[in-house]
Amino acid sequence: MNSGILQVFQRELTCPICMNYFIDPVTIDCGHSFCRPCFYLNWQDIPVLVQCSECTKSTEQINLKTNIHLKKMASLARKVSLWLFLSSEEQMCGTHRETKKMFCEVDKSLLCLLCSSSQEHRDHRHCPIESAAEEHREKLLQRMQSLWEKACENHRNLNVETTRTRHWKHITLQHEEANSHIFLYEILRSLCIGCDHQDVPYITATPRSFLAWGAQTFTSGKYYWEVHVGDSWNWAFGVCNMYWKEKNQHEKIDGKEGLFLLGCVKNDIQRCLFTTSPLMLQYIPKPTSRVGLFLDYEAKAVSFVDVNQSSLIYTIPNCSFSPPLRPIFCCIHF
Repeated sequence: MNSGILQVFQRELTCPICMNYFIDPVTIDCGHSFCRPCFYLNWQDIPVLVQCSECTKSTEQINLKTNIHLKKMASLARKVSLWLFLSSEEQMCGTHRETKKMFCEVDKSLLCLLCSSSQEHRDHRHCPIESAAEEHREKLLQRMQSLWEKACENHRNLNVETTRTRHWKHITLQHEEANSHIFLYEILRSLCIGCDHQDVPYITATPRSFLAWGAQTFTSGKYYWEVHVGDSWNWAFGVCNMYWKEKNQHEKIDGKEGLFLLGCVKNDIQRCLFTTSPLMLQYIPKPTSRVGLFLDYEAKAVSFVDVNQSSLIYTIPNCSFSPPLRPIFCCIHF
């Protein structure tokens, strides 16, 4: 084949990002093609619009389909390239001076046919090098596809949660029923944990917990509010079924049904997040500033969001709501 034609042929089967033959090629709206792994890695932040690196046109295409024709052609080109590589003098078997055609799955090594049937390798499982390469490539592609789909799902969920901030509800604390261990600012929308012994000398030195309940109650709809947690710990907030308000305020707050909370506790030098219903540790970094709460009554879900990081902390699903619900703010002493 004419060398010029061969170069054109190779160029058409080469990914413009990795500069190798296509691996599971995908073609975006503008008509340019990329390896699927290269596309995922190049646009791993998953913006709303991705920009083609070839023509700079934008596309919203995320559910990508494999270009079957390009994939077949690139696969043939790779086989020819692999055959040329293995036939080179440097890759010949040093013992038998034959081309290495087999892959030993035990030793993870390339062997010629005589070596694969030798006493050292005869009991091992072997397969042609082309088959081994394709098998491992497909496994990596499947794993990457799974991770990409999960990342897209998380991105969609975050967009849904962020959209709800346009319909914020102001949550005020019920002043007359707030525990006397808690100070309320004039706007009654901020909570400051503290104790003024001059104003409330009857407070015990080591109270077990401080509670305040929201003045509003919820029986339907979607709501969102935020709490500034700063660098503090031993706090919890969320929503609860009404019957918890009638309980003794000194009763221990735990993972019982009817409490839907996110909390932070300090254990020695570590700060741990937990959620209730059921009680679970959340192995993610502690929010450093504001935490948002999304309440979707009809979906029976309570979601907590790290506002600064724009990331979902956790969603409590299948909540056993018993109307009316109330916001609850706690400072817990363990």
